[in-house]
Amino acid sequence: MVEKTYIILQARMNSERLPGKVMKQIGGTPIIGILIRRLKQSELPIILATSTNIENDELVEYAKSLDVQIFRGSEDNVLERYYLAAKSVNAKTIIRVTGDNPLLDGRFLLENVNNYCNLNDERAYLSTGLSHSFPLGISIEIFSFNLLEEAYDNAKHPGEFEHVTPYMHQNKPDNINIIKVKRKEDRYHYRLTVDTSDDFMLNKKLIEEFECDKKDMEEIIQILDNNQELVHLNYTSIQKKWDE
Repeated sequence: MVEKTYIILQARMNSERLPGKVMKQIGGTPIIGILIRRLKQSELPIILATSTNIENDELVEYAKSLDVQIFRGSEDNVLERYYLAAKSVNAKTIIRVTGDNPLLDGRFLLENVNNYCNLNDERAYLSTGLSHSFPLGISIEIFSFNLLEEAYDNAKHPGEFEHVTPYMHQNKPDNINIIKVKRKEDRYHYRLTVDTSDDFMLNKKLIEEFECDKKDMEEIIQILDNNQELVHLNYTSIQKKWDE
């Protein structure tokens, strides 16, 4: 494992479509808490990168109670917030995770971190999302601090500031090595992210009725395969694009 590897967890209370979603409870635990517990399976340090807005105070205090490091920065310029969070701990390798994906598997994350580190390539950008083969909500991006700094110095499009990494995978700077992690059987049409009330209801059922917060990614996919009525709970939810 490369030294100075950090999970930087992006979250805030001011969600446009589902305000306060990261602190909405399932089974008595906020979804951000479910995610943090699962991320800790990787045994990697976690930094919560949120904004300085007062509405995030509750989120910050909760994350502190789980022994998560905190960085607070810009509300809207998330790229800057990410860059300064990474710089504050002298991170060399960064795993980008968002707080609305409670069923992300920490062991799956660690497997991808190890694969990234084995590349020994600071120009590598690894993504489980670009292949469009994993369920939405099983999203991991891994990149070097140098690539993040390059994005911070050169980003121009508003979507690049909001979504952090489009500079890396859309503009495709010279010599970038884009690694698209692909699942053999496509399940991209499954939505495990929480962006709408329908998404929340699906995650609530998966966790409270099927104990998916205790299962790995493939076990969760198998449950969805075997219970297609669950998939239909949020099939009308549309994912926001990076450039919207």
